[in-house]
Amino acid sequence: MTTNDQVVVGTKIVLRLALFVAGAYFLYLIRDVVLTVLFAVLAATALSPAIARLQSLRLSRTAAVIITYAIVFFGGTTILSFFLPLFFSEVKAFLLHWPEYIKRLDVFLSGAEAYLSAIGIDFEREQFFQNIEQGITDGLTNIFSTTVNLFQSFIHGIGFFFLALYLSLEEKGLEKFFLLLTPKEYHAQALSIAARMQGKVSQWLFGQLLLMLIAFALYYLGLSFLGIPYALAIAFFGGIMEIVPYIGPILAAIPAVFVGLLLSPTLGLFVLVFYIIAHQMEAHIIAPQVMKRSAGLNPVALIIAILIGAELAGPLGIILSVPLTMMLSVFVEDILVKRKDIV
Repeated sequence: MTTNDQVVVGTKIVLRLALFVAGAYFLYLIRDVVLTVLFAVLAATALSPAIARLQSLRLSRTAAVIITYAIVFFGGTTILSFFLPLFFSEVKAFLLHWPEYIKRLDVFLSGAEAYLSAIGIDFEREQFFQNIEQGITDGLTNIFSTTVNLFQSFIHGIGFFFLALYLSLEEKGLEKFFLLLTPKEYHAQALSIAARMQGKVSQWLFGQLLLMLIAFALYYLGLSFLGIPYALAIAFFGGIMEIVPYIGPILAAIPAVFVGLLLSPTLGLFVLVFYIIAHQMEAHIIAPQVMKRSAGLNPVALIIAILIGAELAGPLGIILSVPLTMMLSVFVEDILVKRKDIV
């Protein structure tokens, strides 16, 4: 290779790298739009098996799509309209009783402070109280700001709905979407990958929703049996956290154990033991049965994906990280299989 050829090749590599960096930065700038598109694709992918099942009953695609979306919309609205008022009423009741809980916690921490000081460990309960109150304030502020952002993102919600609806109404709409993103010579491979992605994502989403429901019921029954107040709100939070693998069960246990400790240290210990048992049951008995058709993902890769999603897009990024990692795993598997065949 001559010097001129080396310069040309080097220039092409630099230009491609620059275009890739510029493209990635542009996507980051319009990440709200990208998230809307990804959620629309995810929703259409998850609902495609249900639509196909209705079509097998000799319904037209339009009728199958309308029925599927109507069931999802009205079912989701009904569930939220029932649970959200109860959830916020229990949160309000907790805040009203917070001064009483502070007194109980102060008595417990006074003894803990004296004991820790005796063994040479510095513990300032005043700072501890300030940290707790600051955490509650920040949490309420985040809820408020999230609500405001939801109103501000109304146009994205409309875009999400109509894009998902279009992808579902259009025959092979998802396949056509994937074909738009790939060169013509890779269309056959893209269709194969798209079909496998749809199967994996739809199975994962159904299993995940079922796990969230089971976790909610398990937490609610356990906390009610132990006599923990605000059991519905805590269990509802725990069910939502189920969407975050590995980290979710830990986050779900924190408010339950904290409320138990506010009532008595013994009760807090019982709650902690209950959550450990519940998590072990879920991890080793329930989840393997519910998710047996979903391909497992490498825990390290999944945790890294969750952290990246949280950094780039906050809570929405966390939700998207798992299905996107699953879809990426299909693509990587396809590349590895092709390389193996070549070798």
